[in-house]
Amino acid sequence: MIFAFSNYSKNTIKNSIPFTLKSTLLVFKGQLNGKITDFALDTGAALGVVSKAKASTANIIVTGQKKITDSNENKNTMQSAVIETVSIGTFDIKNIKSVVYDMPFLACTETYLLGANVINNLNWKIDFEKMLLYVSKTIFEPSSEMLELPIVYKNNRHFTTIIIQGTPLKNCLIDTGYNDFFEVSNDESIFKKLKKDPKNEVVSGSRISMSLSEIKTNAFETLSFDNLVIGNKRFDNVKIDSRPDIEKKIGIKFFSQLTSVTIINNSTSTYHLQLSNKPISLQLNFDVELFLKNGKLIVTGKNNHPESTAKEILLEEEVKSVNGLQANDFKNECDFILWRIEASRNDTMEIVTMKNKKITIKKQVLKS
Repeated sequence: MIFAFSNYSKNTIKNSIPFTLKSTLLVFKGQLNGKITDFALDTGAALGVVSKAKASTANIIVTGQKKITDSNENKNTMQSAVIETVSIGTFDIKNIKSVVYDMPFLACTETYLLGANVINNLNWKIDFEKMLLYVSKTIFEPSSEMLELPIVYKNNRHFTTIIIQGTPLKNCLIDTGYNDFFEVSNDESIFKKLKKDPKNEVVSGSRISMSLSEIKTNAFETLSFDNLVIGNKRFDNVKIDSRPDIEKKIGIKFFSQLTSVTIINNSTSTYHLQLSNKPISLQLNFDVELFLKNGKLIVTGKNNHPESTAKEILLEEEVKSVNGLQANDFKNECDFILWRIEASRNDTMEIVTMKNKKITIKKQVLKS
């Protein structure tokens, strides 16, 4: 349901649209050429991405090819298209360039990745308590207690500067399509400094990552640290992840956990943050990660937390079942991905190994 409020003209209209974070991304209803579609808000994507099936049903015509670099830093040539009308609430945005590609998450959930080339046409107010998204051509007036986060645009995408223990971290991407809190490359100098601090417990491991063009297992390290500064506000017990050759970024959890309301005023190139005053979650993902590969349930990731419940399980090991489901209970990879999204919200996961040993997998919490 969409509500529109206006006093004078279309430019003063402010639409409110319900959204969900169930898929770990911010998803809401929009339209592609008049066809109702789930949109995932992604300020880290220069252009939108639409699956081949959705392009067909929404009468989107492929116009050529475009070179794309995805979130795993892979370079590929993909089909490009121009969408005649992208509708958000009562706002119609015309002739929008997009990439046509069957990224597994988007294809399986029939979601359009809403890129910054559309996002930047409007101003946004995200209320994480009411789970409502407001959009407008006019700015949203921030309250006096809101923190201000200026941004710059590079190839449509949003970048800012944050300060970690007195050191400015410049050109940090604001990536609402990244489903975690904060991530940097493991050769980032500030991360190397944080690792050397004996107060910071470092947890390493491997996990699967889904980019636009591939699904692969990456090594990672994670820790919590004190003294992140935004505006004039200091935050402690902040979670940061690292993996090789990755762009530094803050994700949707940065905003959904730190703030109750986030305003994106593209008209003034500024974010405004109403703090939630709630502790930041230091919980990790499950100690072990599975994926459906060639009709088998395979361990594709695990962490090396000292209290991990997955110590007996090996990477690339096949398991018999997860939460009572065997590999042949999933129709295909999409069926598994949809199940995986729902299962990730649980606190535990039960695995049965090929030797019929039952193991309850939990989620660990970083030391604060």
